[in-house]
Amino acid sequence: MASTENKLPPVNTVGTGNEEPVGLFYGGFVMIGMAVGAFVGFMIGGGQEEFLAGGWIDSVIGVVTGLFIGVGLGLISHGVFLSKRWKK
Repeated sequence: MASTENKLPPVNTVGTGNEEPVGLFYGGFVMIGMAVGAFVGFMIGGGQEEFLAGGWIDSVIGVVTGLFIGVGLGLISHGVFLSKRWKK
């Protein structure tokens, strides 16, 4: 009788090695977004005097907004990275 073993090619479960640049894009944009968001929230919230008097929530809102902006920029850069890779 003939062997009925699977003839499918093996699946590469380790990765292709391209994950590091994508992670660096995400991490970089998230850090920049959070820093800019915190600074803008701090300045719009009234500066040091208002921050110490309870205006810290403006900085937190700025950090969260910057986080989302950073993730969005990371997604865009990932798309650009992949589209350039596919054109090769």
